[in-house]
Amino acid sequence: MIRLCLSFIHASAAFWQRLHSGSRALLGLVLGLSMAMLSGCNILPESPQLTHYELPATRLAPIGSPAPYTLQLLTPYANRTLNTQRILVNPEGHELRAYQGAAWVDTTPALLRERFAQALLDTQLVYALTFSGESGAPELILQTHLYRFQVHYEQGQPVVHLQLNTQLINRQTGKILAVHPIHIQRPVTEGVHLDQVIPVFGQAADEASRELTQWLSHTLQQPHLLEGRPQ
Repeated sequence: MIRLCLSFIHASAAFWQRLHSGSRALLGLVLGLSMAMLSGCNILPESPQLTHYELPATRLAPIGSPAPYTLQLLTPYANRTLNTQRILVNPEGHELRAYQGAAWVDTTPALLRERFAQALLDTQLVYALTFSGESGAPELILQTHLYRFQVHYEQGQPVVHLQLNTQLINRQTGKILAVHPIHIQRPVTEGVHLDQVIPVFGQAADEASRELTQWLSHTLQQPHLLEGRPQ
């Protein structure tokens, strides 16, 4: 296709050289046809079509009465490999790959932030919930470091791993009040196709959300929380 386009342009130029110098109207016609043909010549290969996946989620039940705090939820910190829309898999050893032709609808940290936000709203743990950059003066900050959100093959069996560490911080003093690590492992039992793997990612995120909210519910009930030590 490209060779055909270039041949047409060269032929057009040669043709024009044989025309009378006063034929400006014909010049415009030839140049217009040349540009139209050139615009149809795509030199760069087209990008592969991606299928985008949402993270499945299950609503959680309320836990007690809301604590009298405003909590700011931060987007989880992650390294450059995790901070993408790629759906990651570890087939063997320490090599990480991405499922071809597939991506999350947003970056992994953003997906988990939205999942945890929904869990906090479902469980009604705090009086109010804010996000980074929003107005307001929250007393507490929930900060998360994300280490894994990927499939690992273990003896030929795909297993979804979700590993993170959460910290509850006094916003005014910057003191870490409580710390809780979470590591979820959910085997994929229905098959190895991505359509069978995606629901297990959602189950792992649901389980992490339940563990996170249960830990946070217990922590928020501690007396004199804003003066406490990490626990």
